[in-house]
Amino acid sequence: MLWNDVHQGQGIEHRIHPGYHPLRIRLLQSMYVVYFVVLYPFYYVWNKRDFMKNTKKNPFYVSKLVRLIERNPWLYELSMFVLNFPRPTSVYDFFPPLQGDVLQVGCGTGLLNKHKRNETAASILNLDINERYLEYGIKKGRYENVLHSGIYEVPLPDQSLDIIIFARCFHHIRHHKKAFAECCRLLKDGGQIWIADPVILEEQGSGKTMQDGYMANSSIDGVIWRFTKASFLSHIMKSLPPGLKLVSVTDHRQLHLTNYNLKYPQTDILAVIVKAC
Repeated sequence: MLWNDVHQGQGIEHRIHPGYHPLRIRLLQSMYVVYFVVLYPFYYVWNKRDFMKNTKKNPFYVSKLVRLIERNPWLYELSMFVLNFPRPTSVYDFFPPLQGDVLQVGCGTGLLNKHKRNETAASILNLDINERYLEYGIKKGRYENVLHSGIYEVPLPDQSLDIIIFARCFHHIRHHKKAFAECCRLLKDGGQIWIADPVILEEQGSGKTMQDGYMANSSIDGVIWRFTKASFLSHIMKSLPPGLKLVSVTDHRQLHLTNYNLKYPQTDILAVIVKAC
């Protein structure tokens, strides 16, 4: 078996992936240091100082870096290469095969579609609020069907989807209860929600309570939710409406820079939620 620790807890199946050789981890952490040194003038001098100054006046101030990335899809893909070095699409390796009618929420420029391009058993509708990202994905041949919309009100019929995917975008969704209610409406009986997101292993010196996560304004990611593994699960279970049930959680700490950075070590979580028949 791929997984070396499978156990039951609160009716939820938990899976944990085995670790990597320490040398490979040290090499990756060395790349973090290299990127830190190279990007220091751009990020900390040009972006971070401006962000800290302006958030004192406006806690929801959007950093110059975030605005630049939102306007330039190619820069978004470059940032994904840096954050998920050495192989950006490896973060999708633990996704099951796609089948049926699928809605991808927060699809961005289509990196998941690029990773899943050889799977033909699914019809994927790609949803995002950033029209430039959708246009870029179409230009790159990653999208056939797109929808310029958010997840709170999706112009689709009731019970029209087999799977709804939040591929590394769940932390950007501000109102999860509202999003899950709309997912419940859209899913067929027995349909599933897949949530794949990075979560913090340790919250270092934040002074924040991590019981159910919290929202913060990040200079590199905008206003986002922050979770540890435990708070991620607690938050999801408290946000689900009747009819949706969390059935499995996979913890797969893949070998990329986001997970093994030296400041906020993280791991990848895949949560599967099912709509009761």
